[in-house]
Amino acid sequence: MKREIRLNLGAKLLLLVMGISMLITAAMGVLFYGRVTESVKNNYKNTVAENLRTRAEQFDAIMKKAYLVCTCAVESEELKALTEKDETYEALIELLRSYCRENDGIYSVYCYLKEEDLLVKASIEDSQIQTGSFLNHTWISRVAEGERQDPFSPVHNRDSTSVIQRNYFTFGKGIYDENGREKAILFVNTDEREIYFSCLQSDRNSLGTLSLVQEGEIVSSDRVSRIGTRLQEGEKEILVQVPCGEKGYVMCSLSRAEVLEKDLGTSRNWILLVAFFLNLILAGPIYLLLKQLLYPMKKLEESMNSVKEGKLSERAVIYRNDEIGSLAENFNDMLDQVETLIDDLVTQKMLKKEAELEALSYQITPHFMYNTLSSIRYGAILEGYQEMGDLLQAFIELLRISASDRGAFITVQQEIRMVQNYILLQQFRYKDSFRAEFVVEPGTELFYVPRLLIQPLVENAILHGLDHQERGNRVTVSVSRRGKNLEIRVADNGSGMTEEEIRKLLTGGYHSKFNGIGINNIMERLHLYYGERGRMHYLSPAEGGTVAVITLPASDDAEAYVI
Repeated sequence: MKREIRLNLGAKLLLLVMGISMLITAAMGVLFYGRVTESVKNNYKNTVAENLRTRAEQFDAIMKKAYLVCTCAVESEELKALTEKDETYEALIELLRSYCRENDGIYSVYCYLKEEDLLVKASIEDSQIQTGSFLNHTWISRVAEGERQDPFSPVHNRDSTSVIQRNYFTFGKGIYDENGREKAILFVNTDEREIYFSCLQSDRNSLGTLSLVQEGEIVSSDRVSRIGTRLQEGEKEILVQVPCGEKGYVMCSLSRAEVLEKDLGTSRNWILLVAFFLNLILAGPIYLLLKQLLYPMKKLEESMNSVKEGKLSERAVIYRNDEIGSLAENFNDMLDQVETLIDDLVTQKMLKKEAELEALSYQITPHFMYNTLSSIRYGAILEGYQEMGDLLQAFIELLRISASDRGAFITVQQEIRMVQNYILLQQFRYKDSFRAEFVVEPGTELFYVPRLLIQPLVENAILHGLDHQERGNRVTVSVSRRGKNLEIRVADNGSGMTEEEIRKLLTGGYHSKFNGIGINNIMERLHLYYGERGRMHYLSPAEGGTVAVITLPASDDAEAYVI
């Protein structure tokens, strides 16, 4: 059998407070980590961007210098004269080499003589003259075409005319004769490796790799193998880009984000760990505080348990003027009301029992029994035994129903049957001086009404409403349904009653042979059983007679209104 673990309210509140505190701490740690990480990344990007701008300016300065060298050289009359047909081209080579010597960053200068189909190459280290169809070389064609597309932007190329194929940033311009015919093309080359070491080599403390990119393609990097590949940014990498002037080149830095986030992650874990231990340390004081705050509630629970065991005199102690104090006060008020209701219920039961006993004792009075038995006796003498047997049977049935104590409610059908027996006896007594009519609406026979509810009204109508010296007397009992209510009417065609007599009858102030005890009993029981829904009143129409009207809830449940 499993043991049930029951946590008291203090423990539950402690767990709730600790849980909320842990969640808030974790949320703040995650939020702090995210904000700090984002801030560090932004600061890092700004720092790297500033560094890249400096390097971009260096690259622009080298490119501008190469462009100026190329532009000034093609306008030189000396260069134009040296491009004429020559056997050795030594002077041309020397002039081209001087461009390299006198300008830092210029690695080599080529001059392509179109008519001779010669490529004169000169650098600080060496020089050579090559022959062949050089316009078929892609890079030469690109450089020549670049002059027409964007003369200010260098063309990145790989020199396919040399044994050691270097990557260059090249400016190319045509050399024209006096007739405007292009007779040669001058190429000013800047070595990609020198550009890398001058502008792109990372600092020792740099977190990323620097690259020079043109239209998404790497043209200079720390590894030569990456040149010509596409720049790709991974999910865990930080990319910073800065354009290099107007030349279509972009200076890029690609860094690993995990290097930045590593120390931040360690700091976040330490913060969460410290917060966890602080919460554990605070658990003790929080529990004591909660215990002190919940002490009045614990005492209120004890009072409720005492009431549960039947100690209705128990009352809760009010410790503080707060919500718990208000709850204890309301609990005490509820107990007061419960005791009052119990007293009222006991009183109502006693009144109801007294009313029932009064109704029974009133209906079976010695005077009524004497008159009835006398009538039966005279009937036996005058009429013979058959009719006497019928009368005796009716009386016995009436006596049985009237004196029975089996339930306070009977059906309309049973009540009408009892009234019919009573009328049969009264008709014998008064020599059939009146007749009775019963109008019971179908469907109402099985509704329950208080026992002996109609008979006192019929008795009142026979004894005090009719003049038995005359003929044509009539008593009508009708039962009908009005919505959720049942309406019972007992009418006679006697002389009727004034409004004052009706008022006295209903208030107990009417004095005659019939003193109204039965009427008061009916009204008292209606109020006890049905409250405001049970009503009784009298009518005295202008055409004569008296009508007693009872209104009560229509119910087919015998126990619905039992007290």
